[in-house]
Amino acid sequence: MRKRLSLPVILISLFLLAGCAPKPQALRLGEPVWQDGEIHQFAVLDKDGQTVGTAYFRMQAGGEAVGPQGWTFGRELSAAGVFETVQVELSMPGYRPVRSQMHRTIQDEGSEAVEAEFQGSTVQLTLTNRQQVTTYEQVNVPSDIRDERTLPMIVRTLPLEPGYATQLNSFLPVAGALEPVAVQVKKPEQVTVPAGSFDAWLVELKYPNSTTRLWIGQAPPYPLVKLENGLSRATFVLEVYTPGE
Repeated sequence: MRKRLSLPVILISLFLLAGCAPKPQALRLGEPVWQDGEIHQFAVLDKDGQTVGTAYFRMQAGGEAVGPQGWTFGRELSAAGVFETVQVELSMPGYRPVRSQMHRTIQDEGSEAVEAEFQGSTVQLTLTNRQQVTTYEQVNVPSDIRDERTLPMIVRTLPLEPGYATQLNSFLPVAGALEPVAVQVKKPEQVTVPAGSFDAWLVELKYPNSTTRLWIGQAPPYPLVKLENGLSRATFVLEVYTPGE
């Protein structure tokens, strides 16, 4: 027979659970911690820990749409028969997206592309499917969104410390998906990857239906040491870090 809890016990339990989640703080993005030409090279592992490909994250100063003061984030992924390139131009301050491009080729299935132009509270999407049919779509969004693919780099600029938590709005042009993201520093951990051993912060990005985990180095320039994607269940482990100039 299941025992019934008294009201005081229930209230105490709720209080303790509430205390486990720190109150979100204001979003305080810092200055860039990277240099022009910075490159992260990762091995990509599947859910069973087997190596299935490679990925590169690049940060470059300037961009056609953002001028010399902005930054361009680039990502190349080659894994499990998929080759994908992403480029997102970020304005300063705030790392807000201005323009992005994604091109993806899937082995034996063809290629597809998504281009996005961010204009205040709207995003103009140009989508080309594998049959090479192009369609256009306008999406209404809050003006404070960040491109979902750039979050691992942007989080590096936050004042990471035990108990730090904040929130932001994430947008993924590929799916036209707008989601709130809760960012929380969980704990310090020592992480060993092919690039070496790092003292890192474990940071969780909580989406409505998944949680992505980042391990970010505690020492400048705070490299992204490891990433576990909560949706695809792929893991990125750092092989080579090039700081740029």
